[in-house]
Amino acid sequence: VNAWIQAEDAAPGPPRARTGEEAPDPMEERPHAGTPAGDAPGPPDAGYALEVTSGRCVVDAWGPDRASCFVQALRGVVTQYARASDPPVIHTIPLATGPAASEEVLASLVDEVIGALDVFSLVPVRFHLADTEEGGVSGDMEVVAVTDVQVVGRRPRRVDRRELSAVADAGGWRCHVLVAV
Repeated sequence: VNAWIQAEDAAPGPPRARTGEEAPDPMEERPHAGTPAGDAPGPPDAGYALEVTSGRCVVDAWGPDRASCFVQALRGVVTQYARASDPPVIHTIPLATGPAASEEVLASLVDEVIGALDVFSLVPVRFHLADTEEGGVSGDMEVVAVTDVQVVGRRPRRVDRRELSAVADAGGWRCHVLVAV
């Protein structure tokens, strides 16, 4: 089974295709331009494409800056697993990484998402991230109980660090993440 899912109205990135006619998903809103990367609707220059196959999930994400690109990648990882209509947030979990290569920062953030799912059975529904002056990222993720979402796929298990990339290009940032499911 091979399916591409891409955030609606996201102009840059791989070709668009969706599996079936799905209802709009609040997880697929994009960050506002000129604000820290969060989950409010925004410009079409941020989004993600998701390829789910047996045993793996590949997320290609893009954004105008590194933090918004990472938000999109995290959304992709979560969206392949669960959909949330608009459940009440039960907790906000801080996210922070120290200075490191962009790929390591992204891997650390994905590990935090996987940890929330595995250890606490919490599903992130919104991310708020900003780059730090030191070269890390800080922010938070708003989470809900797994019982408050519709589970639509296999739970992400681990990041394949050999398949990570996060690079600046002429249009902003792009990243690639492979997650075992």
